[in-house]
Amino acid sequence: MVLEAVVAEGLGKKYKNGVWGAVDVSFSVREGSIAVLLGPNGAGKTTTIGMLTTILKPTRGRGLVAGYDVVKQVREVRRKIALCPQDVHIDPNWTPWEAVVGYLWARGIPKSDARVYAKKWLEELELWDVRNRVAYSLSGGQRKRIAVAMVLASEADVIFLDEPTAGLDVEGRYKVWKALREAVRDGRTILLTTHDMNEAETVSDKLVLIHKGRVVDEGKTSEIKKKLPYTHKVVLKKPRMKPSIDNDRILELGDTLIIYTNSYREALSIASDSIAESVSIQTVSLEDVYLYIVKNISG
Repeated sequence: MVLEAVVAEGLGKKYKNGVWGAVDVSFSVREGSIAVLLGPNGAGKTTTIGMLTTILKPTRGRGLVAGYDVVKQVREVRRKIALCPQDVHIDPNWTPWEAVVGYLWARGIPKSDARVYAKKWLEELELWDVRNRVAYSLSGGQRKRIAVAMVLASEADVIFLDEPTAGLDVEGRYKVWKALREAVRDGRTILLTTHDMNEAETVSDKLVLIHKGRVVDEGKTSEIKKKLPYTHKVVLKKPRMKPSIDNDRILELGDTLIIYTNSYREALSIASDSIAESVSIQTVSLEDVYLYIVKNISG
């Protein structure tokens, strides 16, 4: 029987200044999978993570993590989770080994087990060779991976990561993605946030799309992508005039027009008939799917 490790039902958070950080957040994450909360900066991703990890108390709605209520059973939830926040601080005088083992000891993990878990995840994230170097001598990407190693080594049932690969280069992101997959094979559940469409498509079993504090869609990545009924797009930068095409197929982003089509031949025709600073034909991406869904919801 597949259980839901994370459940959000109409979660909302109103801050003291009257601003809603999240308005209506509803989704679920099945046990032993990776779900990605995807949306631009300011969409409500961090607020949602804050509520599900008991850092923020919801103004309304209900959240369950590992079967426990995030408001009524805070202690039980915290025993089941580990969180890697967006702006994590690693003591510059600590080594990766000290940071990971020290974190595990603080969680009450026996020293012998802590050493085993620390070794496994420092190796998995390719930090073992620098385990005895102080953090200030390491690159920013290596320090970021230390933070990821800490939460993965915790053996927590549910792991939350807020923008875990922000600022990492391609190689660094790949190392983190590989480690997350290994954690899922161990039976853990992962919920991470990102605004990186490539990351969302690469790592997720399930996508949760969030826009202006509301979940606008959720499902398997393959299912979400099918919701855009087009295969190609023509991108016009600073066009002199708008093409005579149904508005349903046109998306305006600042001084850029995007025209969607199912026909490469039509895309060529539109491109050749257009006068703009630049013209390109591209296959559609997950970013296009997100923009299409948001446009339809916004009307």
